[in-house]
Amino acid sequence: MYINYVPSLRRNGAVVLVVAFAFLLASCKQDAPGTAPVSITPDNPTPVNISIPKAPTAIVFPVDNPQTDAKVELGRHLFFDKQMSVDGSTSCGSCHQVQHGFSDVFPTSMGMQGQHGTRNAPALANIAYNTAFTWDGRFESLEKHAPGPIFNSLEMGNNFTNDPRAQDSVPSGYNSKPGSNDTLFLFKRLGGDPSLTQRKDVNGNSYYDLINKAWGPVEVTTDGGNTWNTKVTFTLDIIAKSIAAYERTFISTQSDFDKFNNGDQSIYKYNPEALHGLKLFTDVNGANCVSCHSGYNFTDQQYHDNGIGINQQGDKGRFTVTKNQSDVGKFKTPSLRNVALTAPYMHDGHFTSLESVLKNYNSGGVHSANQDVKIKSLNLSDQDMADIIEFLKTLTDNNFVTDRGNKFGNPWGN
Repeated sequence: MYINYVPSLRRNGAVVLVVAFAFLLASCKQDAPGTAPVSITPDNPTPVNISIPKAPTAIVFPVDNPQTDAKVELGRHLFFDKQMSVDGSTSCGSCHQVQHGFSDVFPTSMGMQGQHGTRNAPALANIAYNTAFTWDGRFESLEKHAPGPIFNSLEMGNNFTNDPRAQDSVPSGYNSKPGSNDTLFLFKRLGGDPSLTQRKDVNGNSYYDLINKAWGPVEVTTDGGNTWNTKVTFTLDIIAKSIAAYERTFISTQSDFDKFNNGDQSIYKYNPEALHGLKLFTDVNGANCVSCHSGYNFTDQQYHDNGIGINQQGDKGRFTVTKNQSDVGKFKTPSLRNVALTAPYMHDGHFTSLESVLKNYNSGGVHSANQDVKIKSLNLSDQDMADIIEFLKTLTDNNFVTDRGNKFGNPWGN
């Protein structure tokens, strides 16, 4: 059961009060010749039929995890805390960096002890609007996704425990291995228990203070399940829900394109290349990128084989969840918001630049077994592709990626 919250937007650089929430161009088109650049003058811009909504839809919060400022603040501390990893090297923010739209600069992200995972860290802008999470969509909510990196042996390296004092279990879909670095050890490292040494953030706040404000005392077992007590402390449920609450604040709605889409015609007045790129992007007889990168967040939330082939690691994408052969090689369509800052691209960091992405789609892909029928040779000129990239650059929200205050700043200062 869920409740809806309709976000309120103020234009012209004002604050967006919506809570949101990663990537790459599955540029597609129907059979058509290359499109010549549009003749545009600053005082006579060519109108473009835009199918992208002007504002996001309602945000859906789980009933069992209502949004509060205190919970978001606790989640911010957890998101940037490197003590979440066994060796103290890796936080969520290590792989999801604000200046890169909450994405990473490596093809596949580096976790504890310098290990690399098998997939690229997706951007997290507007992730609150996603209907499934990770490249294969194995998690249906942010709350269920949050433990994924925490209990992945290549990322943060924690182990599940069946000790009822931890109040967790071993659900499917996580890459946790048996070991001594269990949830109780994680709680001890974080220091949420007042009986332990209290770690302080740059402003002198402790986890005990933050948990108490966000959740208050919770019921926990103190002797292996026989005695229940009420105290202020961490549980896995508190960690997952607090991180999810914070991630729902990753809102990006103030790009140049958003301003244009809401009526500011001056945005593309002196950038006719970007306007032509937008026309190609949205035109069914042009590049038709919008056939997959649709909606306010530029994603159809579906899974496609976009013609780059199976990588050397043999990652079969959506198939790993459904076990359906028709899903081999299919991955979730990423959002394109802030895409100019989120290289490298694709689920495995396959392409290092937007230019290489466009060239792949323009050639029609590698014709893999389950390649989407919309991926075909585009016959775009070099100028066409350059113009599409100019448009994609206008999806950058500079306010979003430069926020280092109380919203996206690291409270631990490291």
